[in-house]
Amino acid sequence: MSARRTGGVLRTASAAGAGGVALVVAGARPAAAHGVGSGALPAPPWLLSYLGAFAVLAAAVALRATWPAARLASPTAEAGADGGAPIRPGVGHAVGLALFALVLVAAVVGPDTSAANIAPVAVLVVWWVGLPLISLLLGDVMRLGNPFVAVVRLVERWRGEPVAPDRPAPIWVPAAFLGAFGWFFVAYHRPGSPRAVAVLLVGYAVAAIGLGLRWGSRWLATGEGFGALSAAVSTLAPIRRSPLPTGTAPLMLVWVGSTAFDGLASTPFWADVAGSSTGWGRTAFNTVGLVWLTAVAAGLYLGALRVAAALRPDRGGSATVDATALAGPFGGALVPLALGWFVAHDLTLLLFEGQNFITLLSDPIGRGWDLIGSISNTVDYGIVEARWVSWVQVLALFAGHLAAVVLAHDLALQRLRPRTALAVTWSVAAASAASIVAACLLVLG
Repeated sequence: MSARRTGGVLRTASAAGAGGVALVVAGARPAAAHGVGSGALPAPPWLLSYLGAFAVLAAAVALRATWPAARLASPTAEAGADGGAPIRPGVGHAVGLALFALVLVAAVVGPDTSAANIAPVAVLVVWWVGLPLISLLLGDVMRLGNPFVAVVRLVERWRGEPVAPDRPAPIWVPAAFLGAFGWFFVAYHRPGSPRAVAVLLVGYAVAAIGLGLRWGSRWLATGEGFGALSAAVSTLAPIRRSPLPTGTAPLMLVWVGSTAFDGLASTPFWADVAGSSTGWGRTAFNTVGLVWLTAVAAGLYLGALRVAAALRPDRGGSATVDATALAGPFGGALVPLALGWFVAHDLTLLLFEGQNFITLLSDPIGRGWDLIGSISNTVDYGIVEARWVSWVQVLALFAGHLAAVVLAHDLALQRLRPRTALAVTWSVAAASAASIVAACLLVLG
């Protein structure tokens, strides 16, 4: 299929999908899904959506008047196909491998219930939710403790030399890793089953180590989903930043898609769609929904760049925008937007289930132990109802979308003529306005 025909199909599918999303969010009630309901919002979700869209569009107007030239250090100096600087295995990698093994053992030998087994909360809350937040505060922590790097480096040492791939890995590989994990979390019908978590961990580890042996430990630092996610989020951190990983744009779109579907999954609309389906039937419905929203997110992003390309605002039409070429470099602007979605939706889950994680540390596999004296701890339900939690959620959404517009504007100024760059800014601002409306209506609750 030709690129032009593929693009036409993508635009048609994206337009249809976006129309469906518009109908959903128009009548949706705020949903928490895997998130936990928080305290009273500072305003109703519909009003927050109006305010968010206005703020994003107003920012684009302000940037035109006050930001005529690039000012920021470019986050698009992407790590190469080999993952950037060489990695020296250290204590962090050994600790990461040991913790991974301990969680896997708990998932296999512990009771098959999330209430008495630490594996589900360790993987789906501490790893899935906690890692991006830690990376935002402390930088690329996954690079220091990636458990799969330790295994691949041992094999490389045994062979006597590092792997030297003959060609780079496809840029979509990290997104595929993260998408598989996201599917398990938001689409699979039994994500809380320790045995299912064990299968996930084994499959993920085999794939990561196998591809690490194909492309080397340096690639693995940003080549699997969580390594790439940690590196991408660290570009916003105050310390220990990594170069923006190759494939950040598809990685962020998959992240947004999984978060958006998790919000959609508990709306009355989706309850009507899925009906009384259970088991693998429910998983099939959820998988379709997850793919649909991920495709809509991708279509909205690519559509914004294509609109900018079609405008060709420079005098005489001499300057054009290659939307396909810009899709990768502009992935850095998606990082704060995706992070805003994620924090707004999953912060409450971390605050709530994180307390359960501390409790289960005393008895990780349900043997009646009390190793650290926390087994009698009770969950403080009031913490997720605190007013500051809802404020953090709202501010994360607003700050993330505003930062996306600012970064896109600065990146455009670095790469394009000023008037052409402004077209990109307006297009990205319009897409961000649509995104924040959907986020306010689907995620906040």
